[in-house]
Amino acid sequence: MIVRRASLLIAAALVASACGGGLTGIPAPGPTPTPPGGGLGTVIGTATVAATALPGAAPVAGPVQSVRRAAARPVYIPNQLLVKFRAGAPAATASALHSQVGASVVRTIEHLGVQVVRLAPGASAQAAISAYRAAPFVEYAEQDAYVYATATPNDPLYLTNQFWHYNQINLPTAWDTTKGSAAVIVAVIDTGIRDDHPDLAGITSGTKSHNFFNGADDGNYLDPGCPTVDSSEFSHGTHVAGTVAALSNNGMGVAGVNWGGAAGTKIMAVRVLGEDIPGAQCGTGSFGDLAAAITYAANHGAKVINMSLGAAVPPIAAVETAISYAIGLGVTLVAAAGNSPPPGCAPVIYPASNPNVIAVGALGPSSTRASYSNCGPELAVVAPGGDGPISCIGCFVWSTSWRPSQAGLYQYVGFQGTSMATPHVSGVVALMLSRGITGPANIKSVLQSTATCLGIPSCPGTQYGSGRVDAAAAVGGGSAATRQCAFSGVISGTTITPQSELRLVAGSGAFTITNAQSGTKSVFVWQDVDGSNTVNTGDIYGRVDNVSIFPGMTTPSIPVTVRTYGTGLPPTPPPTLSVPGGTASCF
Repeated sequence: MIVRRASLLIAAALVASACGGGLTGIPAPGPTPTPPGGGLGTVIGTATVAATALPGAAPVAGPVQSVRRAAARPVYIPNQLLVKFRAGAPAATASALHSQVGASVVRTIEHLGVQVVRLAPGASAQAAISAYRAAPFVEYAEQDAYVYATATPNDPLYLTNQFWHYNQINLPTAWDTTKGSAAVIVAVIDTGIRDDHPDLAGITSGTKSHNFFNGADDGNYLDPGCPTVDSSEFSHGTHVAGTVAALSNNGMGVAGVNWGGAAGTKIMAVRVLGEDIPGAQCGTGSFGDLAAAITYAANHGAKVINMSLGAAVPPIAAVETAISYAIGLGVTLVAAAGNSPPPGCAPVIYPASNPNVIAVGALGPSSTRASYSNCGPELAVVAPGGDGPISCIGCFVWSTSWRPSQAGLYQYVGFQGTSMATPHVSGVVALMLSRGITGPANIKSVLQSTATCLGIPSCPGTQYGSGRVDAAAAVGGGSAATRQCAFSGVISGTTITPQSELRLVAGSGAFTITNAQSGTKSVFVWQDVDGSNTVNTGDIYGRVDNVSIFPGMTTPSIPVTVRTYGTGLPPTPPPTLSVPGGTASCF
């Protein structure tokens, strides 16, 4: 689901330098005394992730395109139906009924019992549906419908303000916890992808990528573009896949939400969109192919399914069956809420409107609802999708892409749309899975409970759902024991003694510590990644010493730099620090 796009064409790899990050040393001063009379104060501050890269070259803006609006798109495929026969229906009886209505079977969707049938020229779709529904051995028959497309790395586009969208969802802090896992496969059901792009090298390896577009059932998942409709159209699926898992920290182009690479999260490319209607916009497919693709992805190891596609149609029974099947196999489905002309707030499209699917709306750079983003009670969360005039290069979501007219170039393109917001969320879900957070319902609940509420006094709401995704909080599992907390206290040897309430750090990094004992204290920010109640290797940790806290007063804002504990500390790792009581009471 795209509103508009900008492009950057790069014929050679861009390179930027990086410097290592990590803690620079942890002194262990003894406890400091509390002034006579004691008393409680308040500490405010901001936690920021340590910079681990130097500024790189700014991208050069390429040509800008506007995308055709969706208003003129047809809704239903005139000669294609989806038919499900009841269990035990004789094959000969089904074949006879197909012949009676003038239909031939294009595909039977494995495990769903749904047949995609195509009517003979001149046959009436409504008459055929009536005939199927009148047969006692038919469970349902419906007309098929069109579905349409919607740790800091050293990658040059990331190092400029073009990657505002990752900071917006607190992703750099999440990277200090996890960068993804090769054990997690994200299925990108879309136009196919071009994994010959150097920033996507190897991301499909080991997956069973597939093609279902227009009745195909083969392994040709590469996006061919739209040479007949418009050879200058950029690959939608390649852009989406790059947001999820472009190779990161490789000195080239862009970074993925998951870092990609040999040990990174993998992409299963499943093609369902292309040039389906002569003369229509590129990126069109059928819900019948989508149902087949969902089922296939679930059967072949995908644990996340990204659907940056949809249409304003009622629920399609075959797709509903496929969604239920995938959920039953533990697959989390994420879909675009849809785009509509501003300033309206059209309803959430299908399949995002399914209650078991995570419906994603879009934000602009200012964290307000994108002018095109659809709304409704089905909306789960919002994420960066971009918004603003085509002259604003920093208002787009930049990622990998490709087009037939310039097939030899390495291309990075700026898009806007809920299609772009959706892979941010799918990527965060993959990070959560790499941390052992599982179960589609649980994952959706954690995403919503850790989101940052926007725009209204309370959430959920119809414009922002439960709010803006917070990647760092989400990979903490939504448990107060494993989220990033701030507190004041003292450190003696390897023991940290909290002397205040333990307060959650907001997605923006801001924190307010209340009921802090007065005196000269240390201020700590800690995320107990493994839930061990100790600060050890892999935790997120930072500390500022010699902070003066006075009774009944609030400190100036205290900046606390946090890093992954246990790295960058020659000659030996730091000791494990115990925290009596851990962060179980962090709130």
